[in-house]
Order: sequence, then C-alpha cells, then structure tokens
Amino acid sequence: MHIGQSVAIITDAGNPIGKAVALHFASLGATLALVDNNEIELKKTLQSCQKISESSVAFYIKYYDEPSISTLFQQVRERFGAINILLNTWTGAEIPHLLSPTSISDFNNTMQKSAASFFIFGKIAAEFMQHQPHQSVIVNLALSHENHQPHTPTTSKTVVSGLTQNWANELADFNIRVGGIVPINLQDKPNEQQGIVNVPMQDEIARNVEYIVRNDSFSGRMIESEMGV
Repeated sequence: MHIGQSVAIITDAGNPIGKAVALHFASLGATLALVDNNEIELKKTLQSCQKISESSVAFYIKYYDEPSISTLFQQVRERFGAINILLNTWTGAEIPHLLSPTSISDFNNTMQKSAASFFIFGKIAAEFMQHQPHQSVIVNLALSHENHQPHTPTTSKTVVSGLTQNWANELADFNIRVGGIVPINLQDKPNEQQGIVNVPMQDEIARNVEYIVRNDSFSGRMIESEMGV
C-alpha cells in the first residue's frame, strides 16, 4: 500500500507510541485522523504533525464507546473520502489472579475498559473498509506494563495475537489485511505516572507499522518488539 496516498486513523495518538507513528506517517505524506481521549496530549501531537504536514486533523473522543467511535469513522470518511489504515491500540492491564478476592470485578473492569474499545474500533473499521474498492489495513498494537516475568506471554500479547489472526481470516475476502505488533512493555513510573518508552523503541515501532502497511502480503501475523531498558 502506498502510504502517501492513504488516510490513517491513529488511536491513542497522544501517547508516545501513537505520536511517534503519527509523526512518521506524516513525514511519509499520509493524511492523518488523530484520535485520543486525552485532549491535551492529542493537541500536542496535532501541533507536531502539522509542522510536518497540514494533512492532519485531531478528533477528541471523551468516551471510547460504540456511538462515539462510529461517529468518528463517519466524520473521517466524509472529510477525507476514505479510510485506508487503522492503528488500533490495546492498552489493557493484566488479567487478575484467579483466586484474588476481587478477581471477578477486576476482570470485568479490564474487559470493559480495554478489550471493549479495542474490539469496537476493529469492528467499525472493518464495516467501513469492507465497502472500499482498494485494500485496507488494520494494525493492532499492544501496550502493556512490564511484569515480573517479561518473557512470559502477557495478556496484551495473547489477546492481540488471537484477535489479529481471527480478524485476518474473517476479513481476507473483503481485501482487508490485519497485522499486529506485540508486546511492548512499558516500565512503570512512580506515583502511577504514565510509563515511558524510549525514543529508539518509538522509532522501531513506527517503522514496524510502516512495514506492515507497505507489505501487501503481511496479514494474520505479528511483529514482536521488546523494549531495551
């Protein structure tokens, strides 16, 4: 796929990874719809992208629910005429321990806050993309907090890998490719502040997203990235 002629929706564009991908794709000439529920960080990403290219618009969404996401896609298509790429970011927490006293409520919260919005973005993107005459791409991106056994598959890796493979099989007949990048481990900062991913890792992930989009045979597979400390 030719990125310079594409319209890309980038979710969680205010976080360091989303911003890195947005800046990279702006430098390649893509038209960007930047999405986040953090209005302040979203504006920062927009300002940075507009220094490279004017073909960037920010869409602030307070809640990642189905009506809001559906409206977003409608607005993007009406404004730009197409939706070629979705960067779909999973920012899920780990599944709680089964025997934890609050495991059921914790599990429900994790699924509601993380899995639901991730799935909704994928579903609505596919509904819009299936009617387009050209190939489209969904890139699923996993962000997770570093655990005590970094070589053990995390919830993020398991969920994103499984959904990527299932979606790729389901959407192949509609000329929609689906690829994924997992896992990306965010080191926790004190005082519950947002984790940091270093600049070289941000650049690597952005290049991996570009590779998936450009490679017309890449679908149903994952690229695994590990952060160096």
